[in-house]
Amino acid sequence: MDPDVEPTRLALIADDRSAEAARPLMMTVMNRWVRRASKALRNYLPGTWTLDVIGAESVDGQQAKEELRGAWIAGGTCGTAELVFAVQGPVIDIAAAKRCGAAAPESETTRTPSAISLRLFQPVGRALFDSLGPSWQEIYDHDLTPSGDLAIVQRLIEARTTVRVTLAFSGSVAGRVQIYARPEALVPKQAALAAIKAKSQSVASALSNVPLDVVAELGTLRMSLGKIRSLERGSTHVLPNFVDSRVPVYVAGVLKAWAKPVVCRGVLAVQIISVVHGQGTQS
Repeated sequence: MDPDVEPTRLALIADDRSAEAARPLMMTVMNRWVRRASKALRNYLPGTWTLDVIGAESVDGQQAKEELRGAWIAGGTCGTAELVFAVQGPVIDIAAAKRCGAAAPESETTRTPSAISLRLFQPVGRALFDSLGPSWQEIYDHDLTPSGDLAIVQRLIEARTTVRVTLAFSGSVAGRVQIYARPEALVPKQAALAAIKAKSQSVASALSNVPLDVVAELGTLRMSLGKIRSLERGSTHVLPNFVDSRVPVYVAGVLKAWAKPVVCRGVLAVQIISVVHGQGTQS
């Protein structure tokens, strides 16, 4: 193997294909949801701000683990799909301050939200999460159900490939909303095609017009390279079989019959004397 070439496991290729198929589906959900999400947050966030869909990317579980530090996290299930819902940044402190009637902190602050801020943000995050349900159902035809099972987050972290969709605040509020999901659960499985046994006569009819090479081997010679190089016009070489010896008949390289050489209307031909059955079939 070339040392400069890095091998890629087939499992990773399959994950990448699932992620490529899942990302546009997730973007469709987010574009439908962003208006509902903004409406759900109007009573919780002060000032003038907008929430926009940034994009969908493929990340590994360890990257997701780092991104979830200090975030408000919620889990959800939809059919076989599991989602991790995360809100990060100053938006948490801003919403917590408004609930307490305090002045909003600077939106540019990068400090990690405190445990109190995360607790005060709980109803805000829950309202935001609940607003996702109708948009999700429009695409996946399943209800999005909140789940307190922390194993959902653990399974996400252990996944090789995860689809992450990001929405970002701008204006008087800063922060982002991110949704993570394993791609294989987001891509609908294709229905298996029904297997219909074909009639043997139909198969025979379909194959009857397929052209095949037929070779009647009158004889073969084995010669050294030196003798081949010394071949001259008019030289004669005796074949190892007699004129009336039977010769093999090959069909597509497979022995199918034995024949004898004959002359038919002045043309060299072969007459089939026996048919070989079972050659070329798989056991």
